[in-house]
Amino acid sequence: MAQSIEIPQSVRDQYRKVQTGVVCDALGRLGLSGFMDEVRPFRRNAKLSARARTVRFAPTRGTKGSGINIYTFIRTLEPGDVLVFGTDRHDSWIYGENMAHAVQYQGGAGIVTDSRARDSAELAELDVACFARGTATRPPGIEILAVDIPISCGGTQVNPYDLIVGDADGIVVVPGDRINDVLVQVEDIDNLEREQEQAIHDQVPLPELLAILARKKVRK
Repeated sequence: MAQSIEIPQSVRDQYRKVQTGVVCDALGRLGLSGFMDEVRPFRRNAKLSARARTVRFAPTRGTKGSGINIYTFIRTLEPGDVLVFGTDRHDSWIYGENMAHAVQYQGGAGIVTDSRARDSAELAELDVACFARGTATRPPGIEILAVDIPISCGGTQVNPYDLIVGDADGIVVVPGDRINDVLVQVEDIDNLEREQEQAIHDQVPLPELLAILARKKVRK
């Protein structure tokens, strides 16, 4: 089992303030990658900056399974943790309102999956941030293999205790052992984004605008 990594609330708050696109750009500066494809929030203004607790699913085999109960696992979440379900982009629903409420009452931050979810109207009203690859009413045909292990979700790797950052554009994964390195880049790029916006507003000469764009690619 992976060793637990603590992420200070102050660091989570700093990531929560920026857009996922800025985090992606910061990862790119360091040669890292972590954007989930097609995974979107049910609540448009959802914001997520939380420590990942991972669950690996696979198609139901019909033999004796792992014996892991998801509600038992939810009870192990610490405040601010987010469940991340890796399913190889399965097309059935994997969670709904009841599971999301269980996470909320445990103090968790939300649920992220590259599968689908049901009860979408209710999920959009919850305080916890719920992300999925869409909706479905097709019953799940998958089962839990293991928890708190490295998984693939939405086309990217997620390790236990990575930082999951989410907003209206989707989900970005920051490696747990690179959170501070990435944050340095995030803060620099976020400042440059504001500088670029002001330059566009002021209609500065094109060479000045291009110089700002060039600085956005330079590692801090």
